[in-house]
Amino acid sequence: MDCTRRPIDRRHIGEGEAGLLLPAGPEGPAFLVTKNFDVVHSNNAAESYSLAACVLADRLAGGPGIQTPWPTDDPGLSRAGRRELHTLLAKRGYDVGAPEGAIGKKTKEAIVDFQGKNGMPVNARASQKVLEALRK
Repeated sequence: MDCTRRPIDRRHIGEGEAGLLLPAGPEGPAFLVTKNFDVVHSNNAAESYSLAACVLADRLAGGPGIQTPWPTDDPGLSRAGRRELHTLLAKRGYDVGAPEGAIGKKTKEAIVDFQGKNGMPVNARASQKVLEALRK
């Protein structure tokens, strides 16, 4: 499927563009994603699902798997936690759309703004620490 190759090798990108996906922020693993990732993502708009499907496809093709561990000091959120995060950001005046639990561009922009204004490390991650700060 060639969705998330590491190390970066131009032969595996093919024609067109690729993007860098940092689902755990700059301290976590980095994924070079191609149009194939976008196809998987269009079938299920959950970034975690799309990433898991692409990593599995790469592993089945003999790829090395995820090389950098996920940060463990600030866990991600469940779907219910992401909905609560949306609701709390909206209550603070951020335009994040409907609280459906999907973390999109507007939500990440709101998280970055909130983190910056509250002295938190700015990484755009929907995490437990961000949710706890929003609850205060």
